[in-house]
Amino acid sequence: MEDLPIHVDYLLSGATIITMNPVREILENASIAIKGSKIAWIGDTKDVTRQFDAKHSLDCTGKLIMPGLINVHGHWAMTLFRGMVDDITLEGWLAKVWKAEAAYMTEENVIAGAQLAMMEMIRSGTTCAADMYWHYRASTEAARRAGFRMINGPSFAEIEGFKKYRHTNQEIATAYLDEYKDIPLVHPCVQAHSAYTTNPELLQIVSQIAAERNLLFITHASESVGELDMVRQKYGKRPLEVLHEHGLLGKHTLLAHCVHLTDQEIQLLAETGTSVAHCPASNLKLSSGIARVSDMLKAGVNVAIGTDGAASNNDLDLFHEAQLAALMQKGVSGDPTVLPAEKVVFMLTIDAAKAVGLQDLIGSLEVGKLADLVVIDMDSPNLTPHYNLYSHLVYAISPHDVCHTMVNGQMLMQDRQLLNLDEPAVKAKVCQIAKQIQAM
Repeated sequence: MEDLPIHVDYLLSGATIITMNPVREILENASIAIKGSKIAWIGDTKDVTRQFDAKHSLDCTGKLIMPGLINVHGHWAMTLFRGMVDDITLEGWLAKVWKAEAAYMTEENVIAGAQLAMMEMIRSGTTCAADMYWHYRASTEAARRAGFRMINGPSFAEIEGFKKYRHTNQEIATAYLDEYKDIPLVHPCVQAHSAYTTNPELLQIVSQIAAERNLLFITHASESVGELDMVRQKYGKRPLEVLHEHGLLGKHTLLAHCVHLTDQEIQLLAETGTSVAHCPASNLKLSSGIARVSDMLKAGVNVAIGTDGAASNNDLDLFHEAQLAALMQKGVSGDPTVLPAEKVVFMLTIDAAKAVGLQDLIGSLEVGKLADLVVIDMDSPNLTPHYNLYSHLVYAISPHDVCHTMVNGQMLMQDRQLLNLDEPAVKAKVCQIAKQIQAM
């Protein structure tokens, strides 16, 4: 008697699959079966017909399936300020953006900005992203409704004009962390904007919350020379020294930028297991500098890639960010072998999952892991011919090559059509907000 077929929700067949599993397998003419939120099977397409009964079957012949990209650092609702403040230093940029944020960052506006960010990320292959912004509960709910995976949590800061947002309120912060600790798609963390926008008391509160709850901690660190000066004036120390003395470096810490590090600080990151979110476009645009990514990797530091906010990037396309990361390191080092394409793809997927503490759940396509994946049409002129898949994913791909995006076993985009977000309505709302900001 023949075995009965296994009932699954999705069967994607006939593709090339980049697994990112421990042995980094690339499977040709392969298929992947999804049941519920998880990957149920991966194997040769010839074995599919007798094994599975699928609710939804997609022929992915000529396409590439890979783990969804993970954007390890961003400020989602800054999409509202895209192109508003350009060609200026970080410190000047902050002054202008903070003024606009203080006036227009209502919950309603944050939701619209977050929805716009998710649309852009889904279209360019991102399935999970970290957010650090005002009204974090509102953006979290927006992500849940959209079916998008999010790393988010209270962000402690003391910034002029933002008292009404009560972001230094420990009670509100812990209430959020209690509410979302077991909610699918939401991965709570605790955040501090930076050493220069906090104080020793706040950093101690953050350190205590992170330690007691075993949470990921995210902050900006050593982004610009101006930041180093501000932190030195405030604490008499460098940013990493301040964080370290408060117990805020370690395997559950993710530092955004890390452009200006000494050799000793790179070694400290390696020794403590601290991860770094590299944001090359934002660092270049704000003339903050070029992070020593090659040196960090050589020292054993885990480095992943983030876009930062759309007000300083100005897009949320991780593939473009990856290309910049690779080219910059080759250019400044004079060594074309630095940061090869394969490593950069690791930084977008499994290394990124490690940076946010989710490597057991996402970042690779393996049986039992959550089904966060993207399907890429390899028939595009810019992806023809095919010699090296990793090379194409870093040096040649366009967001328009992404045709399907799945998060947690649910399609968020199929055949380039968004399924859970009303694109025309969101864009109309954002343009309405932009008119108000422009008249400020």
